[in-house]
Amino acid sequence: MITTVAKKELTETLRDGRFRWMAGVLVVLLLAALLTGMASVRETRNAVAAAEAAEGETWVGQGERNPHSAAHFGRFAFKPTPPLAYVDRGLDPYLGGTVWLEAHWQNPFGLRPAEDRTALQRFGDLSAGFVLQLLIPLFVILLAFGAFAGERENGTLRQLLAAGARPSALAGGKALGLTAALSLVLVPAAVCAAVLYTVGFAQGGGGDQVLRGALLAGVYLAYGLAFLAISLAVSAWAKTARTAITVLLCFWVTTTLLVPRMATDLAERLHPTPTPAEFYAGIAEATSNGLGDDGNSAERSARLQQQVLDEYGVDTVEELPVDFAAISLQGSEEYSNKIYDHFFGELWTTYMAQERIHRFASLASPLLAVRSISMDLAGTGLEGHRHFANAAETHRREFVKYLNDDMRDNGVGQSFSYMADREVWAAAPPFEYEPPGIDTVLETGSNALTVLILWVIGSTLVSWNFCRRVAGAGVAS
Repeated sequence: MITTVAKKELTETLRDGRFRWMAGVLVVLLLAALLTGMASVRETRNAVAAAEAAEGETWVGQGERNPHSAAHFGRFAFKPTPPLAYVDRGLDPYLGGTVWLEAHWQNPFGLRPAEDRTALQRFGDLSAGFVLQLLIPLFVILLAFGAFAGERENGTLRQLLAAGARPSALAGGKALGLTAALSLVLVPAAVCAAVLYTVGFAQGGGGDQVLRGALLAGVYLAYGLAFLAISLAVSAWAKTARTAITVLLCFWVTTTLLVPRMATDLAERLHPTPTPAEFYAGIAEATSNGLGDDGNSAERSARLQQQVLDEYGVDTVEELPVDFAAISLQGSEEYSNKIYDHFFGELWTTYMAQERIHRFASLASPLLAVRSISMDLAGTGLEGHRHFANAAETHRREFVKYLNDDMRDNGVGQSFSYMADREVWAAAPPFEYEPPGIDTVLETGSNALTVLILWVIGSTLVSWNFCRRVAGAGVAS
């Protein structure tokens, strides 16, 4: 019986011209988004590779210079664009892709594409993620709102049940038939995405990226099935198709537009992010006067000098077998690191508190859960950016220490007059970044994944009960 109902539902759906038009538009949009995303990722990767090569040549070819001056000359670290960014660009356009590494200063990220967009472009961005997260649910609603309500209005639902069709078989068959219709859109899109990935990023990350892509496809399939189950439940409950479509459109607007916006506003209100002026003013104050009871910069410098003199067993700086200016610079650098750890730690704590608000709000909006998982799997979310930012900062500290140590060991008696050459620049530690593996991504995104699973299970159970009981009760009445 279930198979028969499923075939009937699929056949009627495929004969519906509205379905063909909507499916065709969605497939075209998805394909266009995937092609555009792939071109954008490849263009960004090529630009980053060229910039890295030019920056490396500039660094090595800077000529003779004092090592600490070279530390201020600095270097750039470029965040790699993950292959799956062609599906979901996530937060990358807003967080930036490069950071300048220099002595004494932990700089903010630059080159944020979102800053160069027009107001219209900032409203929406055509990407596969956008289509899958906002338009696929709408497509499912338009596909399924009349599954029961339409047949109830036409009188065919009463006839089916009077002929001996069980409500459970009817519900299962309709769900199976509509799932098959939905698959006619999602499966070709997944195949196109896989082909584009193979062609465009043959060397894009191996098994880890393939597993990410498979999980990403599974997440969006589960998201679509959750909306399908909810649509069937409302269709079974509503007395008319008009009521069903009205309720479902209100649900779509609420869960995809209103709740995410409200969650963002609430998170900012409960855990406000400091303005750049406030943030860096606090750092400047701590640099001058110290954190807690550490004392001001002059007191810290005096303590460091006495500590170094005691360590080497001498009475004056001139008697030291190393350059004290370089030691003082490194001491200042390490204290700055302590300050940055404090302030950036507080900033990340604020971001994580805001993220918890979004996770809680995802109980009222599956979009928030899916968006979080999608960005994490694509490598374009907040956690991925934080991982790169920490790696870049760790390298900055190693890089600056290497230069200060060279001045310390080789600049005795010369201090800032000491000049290093190309050999020193070429031997500086390179920045090598390894993105987090899929196991780390699943660990950090486990909460959002759990919420999505709860949405799927909950919507399925509600739909099953409504389709069995409400459809039958509606006919009996």
